[in-house]
Amino acid sequence: MRFIHIFLNAALLITVSLNTTADTAQEDVRVWLQRMVNAVHSLNYDGTFVFLHNAQLESMQIVHTVDNGGERERLISLNGVAREVFRDNASVTCIAPDIKSVSIGNRVSGRGFRAVFSVDINQLSDYYNFHMLGEERVAGRQAKVVAIIPQDAYRYGYRLYLDAEHALPLKTDMLNVSGVSISQLMFTQLQVHSSSREIAEISLDGKEYYQWVQQKPMRTISDRQFSGWSFSDLPKGFDVTLHSKRKAGKQARGIDHFVLSDGLASLSVYVEDDDDIGLQGGSTMGTVNAYGNTISGYQVTAVGEVPAMTVERIAKSLRLSK
Repeated sequence: MRFIHIFLNAALLITVSLNTTADTAQEDVRVWLQRMVNAVHSLNYDGTFVFLHNAQLESMQIVHTVDNGGERERLISLNGVAREVFRDNASVTCIAPDIKSVSIGNRVSGRGFRAVFSVDINQLSDYYNFHMLGEERVAGRQAKVVAIIPQDAYRYGYRLYLDAEHALPLKTDMLNVSGVSISQLMFTQLQVHSSSREIAEISLDGKEYYQWVQQKPMRTISDRQFSGWSFSDLPKGFDVTLHSKRKAGKQARGIDHFVLSDGLASLSVYVEDDDDIGLQGGSTMGTVNAYGNTISGYQVTAVGEVPAMTVERIAKSLRLSK
């Protein structure tokens, strides 16, 4: 009996110890991810990073600064087709010199690949698990490694390498449902500054010959009924966050554009007149999947950096209300 008591007490101590360790690890993840969110948006830094996706390698220069005027950021492509992006608190300006085009739109936080830099664990904990994976070295700096693992197959995961000093993401891997990296963003050089930096004004030679496009802002959604459309049977956590409707060419009824998100993963759904040439079935290009079908004389196309089963299910979940 004495042996049984000793064994039970030891088992209880081990269980308490494991629970305490797990709680501590979860707290560490929360602390590091919150530090990352703050660092990305509040620190002054510049550097060079590479972005590997769709079997292509892009090299980019970034300058990010924060002052009394708010947050500003400039991205310049260093290889391939010349591109430049300027972001501030209110807008995003994209410049494409090769086609002489300038596009200006409202800034929407938490969209696309940058959504991972604005994560909210409390919002995402029902759909993702978070783990600390130790330390590694990236761009000559020590980094804490954090994993964001989806609880189902409807979203991708991430592995983040956070600078041990500043918590900036030195490397970010997007992971498929098997845990294999399908795209990577990695700094090769990074400098953090104690004060704001000057970002040079964008200068365009011959700007009078450029086509300037002002994107219309999308509306924030407060209900699930939009232009007679509604979504049912969405994957857990996904909901409509933005909606817009615009005229386009010969589209008599216009084009509805919906953005759906779980707080990290996001995709777009476009609804337009069926012209018999729209996408039918699935299509894949690297990390981006698309699925198209027709509903009551409309072409429906879902596209985004999410697994193929996600765009298919969401496209099929759209309903035209009577």
